[in-house]
Amino acid sequence: MQPKMMTSRALRFGLSLFLLPSLCAAPSPAYAAGWRFAGGEAGLWADGGFNGLAVGCQGRALSLSFFGFAARLQPAMTYSVVLTVDDTARRFRARPERRAGAPRQALVASVSGETAVDLVEALRKGRKAEVATPAGRYDLPLSGSAKALDALVASSGCP
Repeated sequence: MQPKMMTSRALRFGLSLFLLPSLCAAPSPAYAAGWRFAGGEAGLWADGGFNGLAVGCQGRALSLSFFGFAARLQPAMTYSVVLTVDDTARRFRARPERRAGAPRQALVASVSGETAVDLVEALRKGRKAEVATPAGRYDLPLSGSAKALDALVASSGCP
């Protein structure tokens, strides 16, 4: 019985030595992602482009694009999107639209006034966020959001 246990331990040890470097070398998308300001928008940047949420300006209003989900949504419908930042939920009415450079549709909402100001402040100061759409839920890292949103406000004057 003793030799069998040693063999099992040796196998697990050898396997862990083999797998450990590969796990350390490949960061998960949540850790590799961060917020950026690019092309007149601020948002989560991952894998060479915006992913999850992009915030832009249309006049004095904010345009919110939620995307990165696999489901196709029926056109000309209005959907609810809930963005929860640090345990405070905000609900938006959004329509599916094609987004340049994105393989699938985005849900796009527009907010203005005090709602827009409050949202930008929440995203700037927030620690964690979650997006819930009819296509599913996903976590939204907020690392770098303050700097990216400050650049958006400075470049466009909104909200």
